[in-house]
Amino acid sequence: MKKEMYQGKEIERFTLTNANDTWVTILSLGGIIQEYSIMHNGQRENLVVNFDSAQEYADNPYQICKQIGRIAGRIKDARFELDGREVQVPANENRNSLHGGDRGVSTQVFDGYQVSANEVTLSLNLDSTVDGFPGSLTLMINYILHDNDRLDVTYDITAQSATVYDPTIHIYWALPQGLKNVDVQINGDQRQEVDAEKIPTGKLLANKGTAFDFSKPRDLAEAVETLRKEENQKGFDNGYAVEPSMTSPVVEINKKDQKVKIKVFSDRNGLVIFTADPQNGENDRQGIFDSLATEVQTLPDALHHDEFGNVRLAAGEHKQIKIAYQVEGY
Repeated sequence: MKKEMYQGKEIERFTLTNANDTWVTILSLGGIIQEYSIMHNGQRENLVVNFDSAQEYADNPYQICKQIGRIAGRIKDARFELDGREVQVPANENRNSLHGGDRGVSTQVFDGYQVSANEVTLSLNLDSTVDGFPGSLTLMINYILHDNDRLDVTYDITAQSATVYDPTIHIYWALPQGLKNVDVQINGDQRQEVDAEKIPTGKLLANKGTAFDFSKPRDLAEAVETLRKEENQKGFDNGYAVEPSMTSPVVEINKKDQKVKIKVFSDRNGLVIFTADPQNGENDRQGIFDSLATEVQTLPDALHHDEFGNVRLAAGEHKQIKIAYQVEGY
């Protein structure tokens, strides 16, 4: 990628490698995972949806493979309570806030440091003048690619003042068009009930026997068709309650034609799955999908539902959050 500038800063590109000749490429713009490729059957296969240039990522509205913050998902009415006072943050989806607003972490240029051939650390300082969210914090994101093709992503957050933070990576796994011959399994049996604006009501619904049931491996294309017939929903954009684990996947994707499994791990209790064609708006509008986003996070809109989890940080508080991906060919 040739040198590019964004917000007056040069975009850096960091490539991680391991003993298997697996590559992970991270951009300093939005902490984007531009490439997660393996050598499989003698060919290099990039497992994630990607663009060649940073500007294409910046111009695309689908948050392709970007770091999301300060808060992943939707915040009802773009407001919440913090330290006993009501706070208003930028609304960017009708009256609600989505994925940190239009100036969120996904739009920022990080400082980056390549620690070694298989590790990079990005850093960013956030305050209200940057993204319109209350309080200030220092964010460090560490990416490590292990020799078993597992990518560990660790967030170290230090709050200088009372604030909120709950990230995700809006990673899109590249799948065959029409989502053909792809099985998905989710380690959870409940989903969030939402209103017409996709805002969680606070209620969790049972998935068993419904179009939303992925408790066992299930064909994704068939699941989308069932969803359309039974729920009149074009595709998946749903929040699941999952069992947090860094050793058992919260969601597993099996690309049966390519004979590749992708496992996603998280230390938090939420997962949003989203079917899309994020590079072709016309296909996406028609429901012709070629990717699945797996957004692990605290259950969305926890700022209005304490039972979903705590995403507030007190002044001086330090917090660590972890996400991991494991790729296995067979």
